[in-house]
Amino acid sequence: MKVKVLCLGRAAKEVELSEGATVEQAIAESGFPKESTYSHHVNGHAALDSDVLQANDVVTLVPQVKGGC
Repeated sequence: MKVKVLCLGRAAKEVELSEGATVEQAIAESGFPKESTYSHHVNGHAALDSDVLQANDVVTLVPQVKGGC
């Protein structure tokens, strides 16, 4: 199955995964670093590394924003 992995501020990659693949596996296959400072979303909803993906899902890696007064 094909899944798109977006890393905001970097790029997007489409990866081929086996059925039952997880968010963590998609990130690893995409080659993007698995940084703890990124939150993970699938199709716009918060996701865990262990969540199982479906064909054509979009995994988005979103950097956490910090700062301000």
